[in-house]
Amino acid sequence: MPADESGASLRDCPVARTLQLIGEWWTVLIVRDAFAGKTRFDQFRRSLDISPAILAKRLQALVEAGIMERRRYQEHPPRDEYLLTDSGRALRPVIAALRAWGEQHFGREQIEAEEQEHAIACADVRKKAARREQ
Repeated sequence: MPADESGASLRDCPVARTLQLIGEWWTVLIVRDAFAGKTRFDQFRRSLDISPAILAKRLQALVEAGIMERRRYQEHPPRDEYLLTDSGRALRPVIAALRAWGEQHFGREQIEAEEQEHAIACADVRKKAARREQ
């Protein structure tokens, strides 16, 4: 791992180490979905629209890091669920803070912009339909 401006190894920095573990896009979203009650591979896959290979790799990394544990819920065919460990559940305030920051800094504006775009598109559709009826 590279050094920071003081020359200290970033390996010693708790923020850098945490980001190395959970800072990847899909990993954070998997943890977010686990807090929302998702536990099964197919639930994560549908929710995130993620490729099975990436999802399997991220879940395995979360299990190896001790953030999630794999538990068998069906033997034939073998099926596992993924549950947050104590360490994983301790990420709740981190995920909540990310959400709050996003909503505060660009979430509301984004929602309003999308609603405005939707209203404009609906108005255009109605105008075109009215012209066809004439």
